[in-house]
Amino acid sequence: MVNITGYGKATQKAVNNFEEFVGFEIPADYKQFLLKHNGGITAVQNSKFYVDALDTLVCLNVLYGLDLQDKELDLQKWHEENREDLHKNCIIIGNDTCAGKILLINNEEEKGVYFWDQGWYSDPSGQDENIYKVAESFQSFIEGLKIPEEI
Repeated sequence: MVNITGYGKATQKAVNNFEEFVGFEIPADYKQFLLKHNGGITAVQNSKFYVDALDTLVCLNVLYGLDLQDKELDLQKWHEENREDLHKNCIIIGNDTCAGKILLINNEEEKGVYFWDQGWYSDPSGQDENIYKVAESFQSFIEGLKIPEEI
């Protein structure tokens, strides 16, 4: 499994405040990740995840955290800026190296981690058509990350 170099630890209060802000309970495995790492980067550069529908490997850039000084890495900032474009019970949890976003969705119709391709790998004309399931859960997403030597 790929190791994550985190930004410290989120507090339970920060997680609770974020859930209140987004209006839904985030999955337990992602909560634990925030409490342990609070976002971060992979310890090995250019770690990738596979997007089955695109038949391609995508390079993970960063996973966002809570209450960070660098607002470009802050979950709440990304949710505020993109709220209107997101599916129900969806948050942006990170990005790839080509401006695509990593989504965590937790509603009746969709659950898991998704890749929102914003035009690098597919036609950018329709945002809804550019969302692809990557993993059933956040934990399985992390477990599925590959380092360059494994590819």
